[in-house]
Amino acid sequence: MLWVLGGVNDEQMKAMAEFFRDPTVIEASPQVLMESQSAGQTTDSMIDMGGFMDAPKGKEGDEDGSGKAKEIEQMEMMKLLIEQKIAENPLTNELKSQLKIDVTPNGLQIQVLDDRKRPMFGSGVDLPKDYAAKLLEEVGKVLKVTQNRISIAGHTDSSGYTANAEYTNWELSADRANAARRLLLSGGVDSKKIAQVVGLSDTVPFDSENPYNPRNRRISIIVLNKEADERLRSLSEAPGLEDLSQNMARPNLANEHTGAH
Repeated sequence: MLWVLGGVNDEQMKAMAEFFRDPTVIEASPQVLMESQSAGQTTDSMIDMGGFMDAPKGKEGDEDGSGKAKEIEQMEMMKLLIEQKIAENPLTNELKSQLKIDVTPNGLQIQVLDDRKRPMFGSGVDLPKDYAAKLLEEVGKVLKVTQNRISIAGHTDSSGYTANAEYTNWELSADRANAARRLLLSGGVDSKKIAQVVGLSDTVPFDSENPYNPRNRRISIIVLNKEADERLRSLSEAPGLEDLSQNMARPNLANEHTGAH
């Protein structure tokens, strides 16, 4: 520090002193106070450190212009808004222990978990309890502002139906996911923002150690980040009509090799 201050003249020292006494007195950008002569560019530091370049602009993750850091920040903000929205209502505030919200590599994941004493749905049906419906609507009121697309998945535990049952956990989990979709729309989410609604039965348990844990019965809502949305689109994209026409017009390779020789 003494070495640094040794290279500062009286005028610069005075400016520094004023800044640390009251930072608001300096309204101009720090570049106005002092310019770096190194590398032909200015520095944001008030003190020229002899050619050291400034740290990269923006938040970590934005150096490549991908906007990842900004996207994560937006997801974190939505997480806080949902938690606040749930806490404001006494009915939904009682359910906060059954709401798990995380910013994941795929985006903002909101899981509504079942509880043995307080199930989200009636046993074996897709009809949500009144408090579950209110909870999902409140989530929808926050998610309606996002420009990102949303994925909704239904999950069950491993308690199944009879072996010859036509209605299984696959249908049940899909129907519950669709019930959640309707409640998000009721909360204000634009239907065009729904990227997919799927039922995953018991294939992705919350508690892999106990497949019968009530918390395995849940609704998972993901506000997809850019990368996850692109992966989903690549999986679900159908070939264009022109591609189909070309494939249909292409002669069968087996026929090309038949005939007299």
